[in-house]
Order: sequence, then C-alpha cells, then structure tokens
Amino acid sequence: MALKYKREYGIWFLLIVMCFASIIMITSSTAFCSQEQNAWGPRIRELAPDFVLKDLDGEKVRLADYREKVVLLVFSTTWCQHCRKMPPYLNELRREYGDKGFVIFNIDIQEPGKKVRSYATRHGIDYRVLLDEKAETATAYEVMGVPSLILVDRDGTIVCRQCRSLDRLLEDLLPAS
Repeated sequence: MALKYKREYGIWFLLIVMCFASIIMITSSTAFCSQEQNAWGPRIRELAPDFVLKDLDGEKVRLADYREKVVLLVFSTTWCQHCRKMPPYLNELRREYGDKGFVIFNIDIQEPGKKVRSYATRHGIDYRVLLDEKAETATAYEVMGVPSLILVDRDGTIVCRQCRSLDRLLEDLLPAS
C-alpha cells in the first residue's frame, strides 16, 4: 500500500512541475512576442509628455519646440553622487552629436536655482539646465530615482529609459556627417 501512495505522489509531483513549466514558457514567449526587441531592450512607444520649465537664466523651455531633434532628458539633483559623475560624459556626447540635432536637458528636481547654478558651474555642465521646482515634470515622466535618463526621438516619442548604450543608439538616431 505504501508503494501505491509513493507512485501517486510522484505522478502528482510530475504533473505539477509540468504545469509550472508550461505556464513559464507561455508567459515568457508572450512577453517576448509582445515587445519589439533591439540591442537596448524593448523599444518604448509612448509620446513624451510635453513640459515648460525655466532654465538657469529664467528663460522658458518647452519640449514640443524641440521636435525634429533627438532630446536626452537627464533628471538629477545636486546631492546625487552618481549625477556628479555624468557631466563629462554628457558634455562629450553633446560635442559629438550636437551639430546633428541632439540636445541635452539636465532637469534638476526641487532645488533652488542659485544652488543648481553653482553646481552646474562647479561641474562644468555645458548643456542646458532646467529647474523642475515642483517635480511636476519628474512626476509626468514617472522618475523613481536619480539620475534618470530618458531619450526622446525626433517624433517626440520616448525611445528608452535608462538607456544602456547611448552612443550606439545616437548613432542610429542621428544622421552620419
């Protein structure tokens, strides 16, 4: 009688394992089929929320005015350690691709302009710095932490969030000179 129960438990165990394996295979194949894949992960197909923010000189900047350009939005703060390491790399990207229609906006979240201006000068930021004083833009873009990089193509569509290879992606999005 003990042997009969062992066989039944073995059969049930095998059936349960097969069911879980089937579920995993179905959900993973559905996930891969439902998203367009590329070298940088799934391509995001959502329109970038428009915004109007002031820069450090008090001039208003509207994202919609930069259609026909590739725009990198860099959400950051002055206290973020990782944000402090980015300006040299971003300055280089701007120098390399700026003439091809590439723009970088550093969007500082909820900090006073005077503090941000000092930070930008100290770290040699040579791209436009915008002030998101009430974090409304960061909220619209669902920024969960800093730094957050969001790349927007010429049509105003978000291409990626936290892009893995900006250099390679920019080569594809911007014409060769």
